[in-house]
Formats: sequence, C-alpha cells, structure tokens
Amino acid sequence: MTEIIHRTSAALLGASLGVAALSILNMRPDLDLILSWIDWDTLALLMGMMLMVALLADSGFFDWAAVKMYELSRGRIWVLITLLNVATAVLSAFLDNVTTILLLTPITITLCQVMHLDARKVILAMVMFSNLGGASTGIGDPPNVLIINSPLLNKSITFGKFTGHMMPGAVFCSLAAFLYFWLILKRSSKSLIVQDNAVQELMREAQLWQRIADRSYIGTTDEVTVKDMLAGKAAHVKRLAEERLVTPTEVTNGYNVNLPKLRAQYGIRDKGKLVKTATVLIVCIVLFFIYSLPVIHTTPGEIAMAGAIALIIVIDHHDMEGLLQKVEWVTLMFFAGLFIMVECLEKLGLIGTLGEFAATTIKSISVDYQLAAAISIILWMSAIISAFIDNIPFTAAIIPVISQIVAETDLPLEPLVYALAFGACLGGNGTLIGASANVVAVGIMEDKGYKVSFFGFAKIGFPVMIVTVIVAHVYLLVCHCVIGWGNGS
Repeated sequence: MTEIIHRTSAALLGASLGVAALSILNMRPDLDLILSWIDWDTLALLMGMMLMVALLADSGFFDWAAVKMYELSRGRIWVLITLLNVATAVLSAFLDNVTTILLLTPITITLCQVMHLDARKVILAMVMFSNLGGASTGIGDPPNVLIINSPLLNKSITFGKFTGHMMPGAVFCSLAAFLYFWLILKRSSKSLIVQDNAVQELMREAQLWQRIADRSYIGTTDEVTVKDMLAGKAAHVKRLAEERLVTPTEVTNGYNVNLPKLRAQYGIRDKGKLVKTATVLIVCIVLFFIYSLPVIHTTPGEIAMAGAIALIIVIDHHDMEGLLQKVEWVTLMFFAGLFIMVECLEKLGLIGTLGEFAATTIKSISVDYQLAAAISIILWMSAIISAFIDNIPFTAAIIPVISQIVAETDLPLEPLVYALAFGACLGGNGTLIGASANVVAVGIMEDKGYKVSFFGFAKIGFPVMIVTVIVAHVYLLVCHCVIGWGNGS
C-alpha cells in the first residue's frame, strides 16, 4: 500500500531473507535446489505472451480497435463506453490485462479529449472491466496464471476446466459492474462531460453570486432591491455558462469531424504482421484449451514460447533487441523471487501452520455447511486482502494452504480454487494498489495530467469490488452447494 520499495525489490529481498533464515536453521539450500523452486513454466508462459502481444501492438491493432469502436458508436457516449469496456474485458481474458490497459489507455485518453469526456471515469471503468475479464481465463490475470501452473493444482485444474467454470461467473460479475456504473452516473451522459476552463469559471462565479444573494439580510426596501440584483447577476452568469456548455448532442454531432482525423492518425500499420500474429495467437489459445488431452504432451509455458518463437520466425523480425526490450523483465524477476520466497516460507513451516489453522477452523463447522463456509471464507478473505496488498504474492502464499485444507478435510479442491481466483481477481478492483493494471493505468493518466488519488480510486473501485464479489459468492454457492458442479475432485 505504501510502495516504499518496488515490488520486485521486495520479492527478491524476501527471497534472500528466506534463504538466510533457512541457513541460520542449518537448512541452507544449494543453488540448484533454489533454482528448482522457480516455476519456469509460469515464466515461460508470461514471456511468450509478452512477446506475442508486443508484436500484435506493433501492427497497430490496439489503436485501430479503439478508433473502430468510436466509429461503431457514432459518437454516442454510452455506446462508446460500453464498447470500450467489453473490448477491454475480452482482450484482457486472452492477452493479459496489464498489457491490454497499457496499450489501450493512451488512445482512450485521446478519444476522451476529442469527445470532451472525463478520462478518469472512463479509464477507471476500463480498468475494472480489465480485471473482471482477466478473471475469466487461466492467462488473463497473473493470479490465475499461478493457479493453473501450480504443481499442487494443475493435475486437477486444467486451463479448459478453469476457464469453463470462471467465464460464466465473470460474465455475471461484469453485467453487475456495468449496471452499477450506469446507476451511479444517474443514467446521464452529462456527468461524464468535461467543460472547458472558461465555462467552469462562469459556473463558479454564478454559484458565488447566488451564495452572496442567499446570505443577504432583508430588512429595508433597498436591501430587497440589492438582493434581487445579486440574484439577477447570478442568473445572468449562469445563462452565459449554459450557453457555452458542451452537451451530449454536441459531442455526438462532432463525430463526423473527429472520425477522419482519428483514422488518419491511428490505424493498422502492418496488415501482414497483424494477420500472422492473430493466427498464431488463436492457435496458442486453442492449444491452451486442449493441452491436457493425453495425445498432447506439453504445458502452457511451452505452448506460449513455441508460439512466440514461431511468430518471430514467420514475421522475420530483425529488431530482436527492440523486441526483447518490450518484455517486462522486472515482472519476470518479481515472479522468480516470489516463488523462492513462498518455498522458503513453506520450508520454515509458516504456511503449514496457517493451513492447519484454516483446516481446523473449517472442520469445527458442521459437515453440512463446511463447503459453503470454506468457499465464503476463502472468497471474502482473498478479496479484502487482495484489495490492500498485491494479489499475486497473496495467491502464491494461499495455494499451498488450499492444498493442505483439502488434504486434511473431505472438501473438494475445485470450489476452493475458484473461490481463491474470484477473490484475488475481483479484490484487485478495490483499491489503486490491488492489481498491477490499476497502477499502470493511473501512472499513464498522471503522465497525461489526470490525477487519481488512492482514495479517489477506492471511492469507485471498492463498491464495484463489493458488488461483484457478492455476485461471485452467489454463483459459487449455486454451482457447488446446490448443483454440485466440479465437486468430485
């Protein structure tokens, strides 16, 4: 929450302290053992997707997509916002939500400036839907990547099974979130429009004159006359402001002027690269769904890296240094340090103690209600904690706890895993630091002059988190406590 040091530095420091603690206890691991603690398949999956998305971005796809949505909306504000949110959720499901936000935010700011919209409200909504969309698949959000690649879980939780269960719930949550945004903005497009400085100054002046008139003392005829003059001045200034107001109709009418300019500035830069990249990405996504079949002996990380290498060869990409610079090496180092730190905590017995406590608590509940209680505890605990600390390290620490709970009780594995995934992903919407996509979006907005505070984000995000977690809670209880879906594992 305080961001005193970078999260990668914190992960590497935690890993170093963990190894030091093991050494003090005469349990010092050698280098080969430490390297074996790193889940290389997860790193390969992340790196492969980063490379493919970077090549897709080079083709101009994301800029073209944003302008295309403006064209489809024909300048209508709520239609554009709906299209942006849907596109962000869909892209985040398959291309990683952080990268999606990184690429869509700059062009969205341009669209908002052209349409006189409040970019903060539009982009914060997109961030929320990015996290919701990322929750729907095994590659959309980093916590889900950890889950489907965990050696403790991946024998039971495949990409296809995970996505098949999470996607319907994520769709329900997205519908609830959209309804919430629609209601808080009072179903009015006016609250999204930003007026220029001159209009805002006139509105403030009118309010000032009206405040003075309201406070005027009425005693004599002259004082009544003065009060009426002040009220008249306030009304006159207000009329001047209203004459200059940008209305939703004017925003829509500007469509024919703005569209040619946007088309000229943003579009597909390399159609050949777009076709080749899209083809390889689609093949990889299909393989993610079927890799668990007995005839296919591979992993998600191998699929992603093979796709990236094949794409580089097919495109004949010569600027390898430039391409490798687009890989988020800091993120990969963060994950490596995180894997080592979590393994150290397990060796030190801390995770085992937490797992025993959780299992004991759940076993103390009546057998008939144990599953519902476990789902509820894991879901809400994950959501609330993930809102205030990064959801990636939290997920990494809780995965072995869930494995231990299942081992010590008769509860099925799948419902608890899905509760963790929903909690970690949806909880990321709660505060600015809850998810990496939030930090990326706010950083880009600040560079463009749009300030978003921690509490300003939470004012919008925390209610969205509560609403969507309630929907996910109902969905999980119906699926597992009523229908019994996936309870055989």
